[in-house]
Amino acid sequence: MQWLEDKVYSIREVAANNLKRLAEEFGPEWAMQHIIPQVLEKINNPHYLYRMTILQAISLLAPVMGPEITCQTLLPVVVNSSKDRVPNIKFNVAKVLQSLVPILDQSLAEKTLKPCLVELSEDPDVDVRYYAKQALQACDQIMVSS
Repeated sequence: MQWLEDKVYSIREVAANNLKRLAEEFGPEWAMQHIIPQVLEKINNPHYLYRMTILQAISLLAPVMGPEITCQTLLPVVVNSSKDRVPNIKFNVAKVLQSLVPILDQSLAEKTLKPCLVELSEDPDVDVRYYAKQALQACDQIMVSS
């Protein structure tokens, strides 16, 4: 867990991937007890790079955890992060939400993801708007094809 807050990006990245592998190996129930609470607790770190690593970890863990846990536990943290003051966090939220679309059912994506992405698509930062619009397009394409 402490590697998620390492000063070196590649170490944080490996730590996030290792958490995913642990969740795959031991299952969602084990991960809910031993990984998820500690990961989600770190989303409040004052340093934005560590918050970005937590968003990356969430995007890696979500497919392993399944739609129910993702919806109830992970998604609220991601949506809440869309209110962050740092543009890099907000555009990473858009990327994570885009990655969650295939995991969540269509109605939930429509109710939860789209309003958040629409709000991000009106952000003052050009990069936030770009990634939010990309995610909205991907969301619409997935919904049309299903």
